[in-house]
Amino acid sequence: MVEILVVDDNLQLRDTLRTILNKRPGFCVTGEAADGIAASQLAQTLRPTVVLMDVGMARMDGVEATRRIRALLPDTVVIGMSCHNSREVEVAMRAVGAHAFLPKELVPEKIFELIAQQLPQDQPPQ
Repeated sequence: MVEILVVDDNLQLRDTLRTILNKRPGFCVTGEAADGIAASQLAQTLRPTVVLMDVGMARMDGVEATRRIRALLPDTVVIGMSCHNSREVEVAMRAVGAHAFLPKELVPEKIFELIAQQLPQDQPPQ
C-alpha cells in the first residue's frame, strides 16, 4: 500500500486529492496538513511512503517542510506541487530533497504516473 500525506493550505484541493488517490487500488491518504509545521509533525508520526507537498503555505513553506521531512525520513518520497509553474520553484524544491515537482494543474492527470516512477522497484503500487 502506498500511504500518502497530502499537504496543501487549500482544503478543497486536499479533498479532491484525497478522493482521487483513495479511489485507486493500492493508494491510501493516511494524513493531511494545511502547513509545513503540521506536515513535519504528521510525517514523523505517520511515516508515509509519499508526501504531496504544496510549496506556498503560511507558517512554514513547502521548501522548509521538505528539508525537514527528508532529513528525518530519507526514504519518504516528496513530490512538490505549486500553482507557480516556474523553474525557480522546482529548483528550490529539488535542492532540499524533493524527488519530483508538478504544477498543480497537472496533478490530477499525472500524479499516479509520477508516484510510480519515484517508488523503489520493489514497492510498485498495486
